[in-house]
Amino acid sequence: MVKAAPKLKAITDKEIGETRHEAVLSCGMRLLVAPRPGFTKKVAFVVADYGSTDSSWFRYGKRVVVPNGIAHFLEHQLFKKSHGDLSDVFSERGAYCNAHTSHTQTAYYFECTERFDANLDTLLELALTPYFDRKLVDTERDIIIQEINQYRDHAGWVGFQQLLESLYAAHPIRIDIAGTAETVSAVTPELLALCHGTFYHPSNLTLLVTGDFKPAQVLKLAEALSAKWAPGTPPPGITRERPIEPVPVGKPRAERRMFISRPRLLMGFKDAVMPQGDALTRRDLVSTIALDAMFSRESEAYERLYNLRLVGADFGAGYQAESGFGYAVIGGETSDPAALETELLKLIHEARSAGIDARAIERKRRKVFGRYLRAFNDPESTAYAYLGSIGQRSELFDIPEMLQSVTAREVNERINDLLVPTNYAASVLLPQGA
Repeated sequence: MVKAAPKLKAITDKEIGETRHEAVLSCGMRLLVAPRPGFTKKVAFVVADYGSTDSSWFRYGKRVVVPNGIAHFLEHQLFKKSHGDLSDVFSERGAYCNAHTSHTQTAYYFECTERFDANLDTLLELALTPYFDRKLVDTERDIIIQEINQYRDHAGWVGFQQLLESLYAAHPIRIDIAGTAETVSAVTPELLALCHGTFYHPSNLTLLVTGDFKPAQVLKLAEALSAKWAPGTPPPGITRERPIEPVPVGKPRAERRMFISRPRLLMGFKDAVMPQGDALTRRDLVSTIALDAMFSRESEAYERLYNLRLVGADFGAGYQAESGFGYAVIGGETSDPAALETELLKLIHEARSAGIDARAIERKRRKVFGRYLRAFNDPESTAYAYLGSIGQRSELFDIPEMLQSVTAREVNERINDLLVPTNYAASVLLPQGA
């Protein structure tokens, strides 16, 4: 029986007149095309639904455990092929390429103004064709260990990672994305091949394309190129494993001394039970509005902290949510971590008791909506907006309606639900020898 050719489906956000086009290619890969007429820059991503938290799973009913950091290792290794490093191929064509691994995703991409077809061919070759030569793997291992050691001297990263290790007791988000020198040393070509065969099947990948394209032409090209590189095997039967995360934080406080000029404080508040899909995106939006209203540069709280000389230019607050976890982070460099922590707890108590002014919330709601609109200004911003919705498994075009329905009461309820003063973790970095 001949399989029907894939067809594009147009999906429109009538609120802003934005349309994307989707299809499932014959190999099983999802195709998402977001046209940006009039732009010379073209961007393409291959996104794997696979990140650092996928360190154990069941494949055909058998439990598999791999070393921490292997998803990041695999990201590095996929650029290496028998005929050379594919980064050089992109560069020779004048294209910029890169990749990144998060807790839940691995993404490979290029940006170019010409030779898009050839670059897309190389991008799909990169993602779909494994080549794990033992000598190249050993060389890359040394590079990754050097990278891990360099991050140990980066105060921002150390403080943030220390916070995640304190917030979470069981969830693998507490583990550094790159792993450790010890876990990376345990990675073998065979394990890399196992992870690639499990998580880089086309059915677990999304091809995201933005630029001045006719969607039908992109579909035709993607169908031909994916057929060239896809393995032609059925999807592996996998079930991801996630430990049950307790509601309380894992450890309320962690301190470390480093060679830094000023101390740093990060306070984290964990959402232990997370919704999925659009409900997750709504929680993200409402939490972002709440934290921005409370702690942005325009807030009374920031002015108070600044006048007390407790915060500087890098102070901020934000919320991060992906499938399976969410948390708020507040802090930055400070002259006195203990005093800043005390003041932040006072401000949180005041906000929980009296609420945030509805006018401030409305300003922040409009600010978030403006940020959503700006995401469609150029191909790169558009691609990253879709990348976020892929990570949350939600519908990007539902955001305008969500934002319109956000109320001051909902935002204040979120403050009370999230910023629980008896359930937070503090990550403190102090100058060495102080």
